[in-house]
Amino acid sequence: MHENELDPLHPIKIEDYPKLFDYVLTAKGLVYFNQLKRNYFLQKQLTVDEYNKLRLLYIYYSAANKNTEEVSMWKKICVALDEKGIFEKDMFLSKQDLINQGLVLGNPDYVAGLYKKHIDFLKNS
Repeated sequence: MHENELDPLHPIKIEDYPKLFDYVLTAKGLVYFNQLKRNYFLQKQLTVDEYNKLRLLYIYYSAANKNTEEVSMWKKICVALDEKGIFEKDMFLSKQDLINQGLVLGNPDYVAGLYKKHIDFLKNS
C-alpha cells in the first residue's frame, strides 16, 4: 500500500491533521453535519449552500478526528459533486453562516499554511 493511500492528505502527517483547518465543529455543528451527510447519502436534493456546508463540515470533522477514511470519503464527495456540476459557490458566505449559527468555532490548534503543503504536493505530482 502506498503512503498516500494511508494518508489522503500526504505529505501532511496524520498526527498534524487537527492543525490543518481554522475551524472545528461544535456539538450543534456535529448534529447538523450528520443531518447533511445523511441527506446526501439518501440522495436528497440539497442547495448549493448546503453542499458547501457539507464540504466544509466534512473536512473539519474528519481532520479534527484524524480519520483518514472520512478524509478519503470527503475527497470522493467533492469529486462526485464536481462531476455532477455542483461546484463551490459563495463558499465564504456558507462558512460565515456556520460561524454565525455556532456550528463551528475557531480551532486553537490551527497552523496557517499547513494545508497548502498538501495542495502544493498535488499540483507538483
